Amino acid sequence: MTAVPLAGQHVLVTRPPGQAAPLRARLETAGATVTTAPTIRLVGPSDPGTFQRRAAHLPEYDWVAVTSVNAVERLAVAARNAGCADALSRCRLAAVGPSTSDAARVAWGVECLVPRVYRGEALADSIVAEIPPPLRAGTRVLLVQAEGARPVLRDRLLAAGAQVDVAPAYAVDVNWTVRDLLLEFIELGRGDWLTFTASSAARAFVQLVGPQTGGALVAAISPVTGATLADLGLPVHLVAETHTMAGLVDALVGAAERPGRAAEVQRHA
Repeated sequence: MTAVPLAGQHVLVTRPPGQAAPLRARLETAGATVTTAPTIRLVGPSDPGTFQRRAAHLPEYDWVAVTSVNAVERLAVAARNAGCADALSRCRLAAVGPSTSDAARVAWGVECLVPRVYRGEALADSIVAEIPPPLRAGTRVLLVQAEGARPVLRDRLLAAGAQVDVAPAYAVDVNWTVRDLLLEFIELGRGDWLTFTASSAARAFVQLVGPQTGGALVAAISPVTGATLADLGLPVHLVAETHTMAGLVDALVGAAERPGRAAEVQRHA
């Protein structure tokens, strides 16, 4: 493998500013030229009172499931403000993936249950597997996630018999300030890859500029994000096998090192 396998590749990163830096650094280390255009911005939930009340009642929950680093950070602040942050060291915590788990470890000094596949369905199944059937009906689970997130995690836990409360920690808005930058990237046709690490970023991209790529190939961090892109009318050329920032970069490097592979659309269930 060459030292800079992505040399000569121009990659667009659509993650929010506070989260784009690690992905950008990995891409640049691999030799890529990176343009950061965050298609979304994070704002407070439409009903902040619900989130604050849920955080204030943390001691009542047996499990707390967090689905993003943003959820961890906002819950940490809310729990501290409510004077019950220590409750997070007594309940069981579950995180959708390693980045979220790492953030929880830094915030609370605890280890999280992390599913082998980093998506909501697997997270629900992992929690259920940890709860003996006789206890499920009385098990209280708090889901801390984005407003409008897929309901699959809540629905699977409810179907298993758990009592579930949802605490929307933040909402996602379209970041209209990057529209001109995206149009320039597309219209000049100099980009090699468009990368998407969340369905919300994909939906915002299409709201901003429509389902156009300017000839760039499209890479998704997971099958869920890939399916959203396809539903929006964008071609999906690459889906990372490991659904992390490192996994996405590895997928791009693999495509660069295997001639012809990047031009093939990979089909994922």
